[in-house]
Amino acid sequence: MLRPKDTLSLSEIKTRFNAQAYLSDSFLNWLSFFKFKSVYSPLDVLKTKGYPIGSLLSMMIILPFINKGSIHAFLRSGMKDLSPSAKDGYYRLKNMETIAWEKLLGKFVKRFLSLVAQKTKPVKDGIRYLILDDTLLPKRGKVMEGIGRLWNHVTHRSELGYRLLQLGLYDGKSFLPLDFSFHREKGKNQEKPYGLTQRELKAQYNKCRPAGSPGARRVAKLDEPKIETGIKMIASACKKLPVTYLLMDSWFTCQRMLECAKDAKVHLIGMMKMGNAKYTCQGSELNSGELLQRLCKKGKRCRKLKSTYIHIQVIYKGFPVKLFFSRFGKRAKWHLILTTDLSLDYLTMMKHYQVRWTIE
Repeated sequence: MLRPKDTLSLSEIKTRFNAQAYLSDSFLNWLSFFKFKSVYSPLDVLKTKGYPIGSLLSMMIILPFINKGSIHAFLRSGMKDLSPSAKDGYYRLKNMETIAWEKLLGKFVKRFLSLVAQKTKPVKDGIRYLILDDTLLPKRGKVMEGIGRLWNHVTHRSELGYRLLQLGLYDGKSFLPLDFSFHREKGKNQEKPYGLTQRELKAQYNKCRPAGSPGARRVAKLDEPKIETGIKMIASACKKLPVTYLLMDSWFTCQRMLECAKDAKVHLIGMMKMGNAKYTCQGSELNSGELLQRLCKKGKRCRKLKSTYIHIQVIYKGFPVKLFFSRFGKRAKWHLILTTDLSLDYLTMMKHYQVRWTIE
């Protein structure tokens, strides 16, 4: 009987299987090199039965690198023999409200930076960036705890899910996630808060957690304003790590963030909306459109980036800042970027700000 044409040859199947198994073993060996056991071994006391937390976490860490999006996909694959536990062990671990996942992530980063400092040479300029950004995590189940409808700025429609707020560190070589939190938005419709009916909200899963536990704190952050949470993340990170620039998009750039950057002694570079925000320029209060109209004849050409730009120093909310208007093409829209580093020129500022895309 002839083998179907779309079936891989036995040698190809064998090679592919061995490659996946080899890849998994390689990642496990790399984890042993990082000695992450010293990071998560204190958690073993939280799990009195079954497999140690360290063994389960090691397998969960390598999932993205072996192209497995979930525990379910991993256990159904041909590499399930690498797992020391069945699915229930992993799900119980993920649902433990006594684990502070944010602090655990911070310890991983601290361990990684320590090893990198020992094994590699530092970046020449020594510039470190903190990047604050949020993204939509789409979900399907309306009974999930704290789920709600959120506006997706990419697809321009409302979707069911969570808003993930992330703070990352880029040191010129590596991007490292430092902190995170989940959020939802109540919206203005009082009859359908969070975009759901009262019946749908009552049907959502609800778990009783000890007051003050890490799980209870994560749930409390669901309704905390993202800017407030972001400021706490930035302040905590700047106390532990030397940082030069703080990068963010137009949603986060505001007076509170300028105050946060000043207290943390870092420079802020953030996108600004071409809106009604007022800037003090030569004694006049002007918005971005009025500023642009006044400065339109002072535009300069950047050949390297193939763009036109205008820069001016103004006062915004009591802070001396430098504004950069730029556009790529004669008919393109103008974009506005604000920075508290008054010494930056256009090209250097753009070089710094493009680092923000590493968080994507």
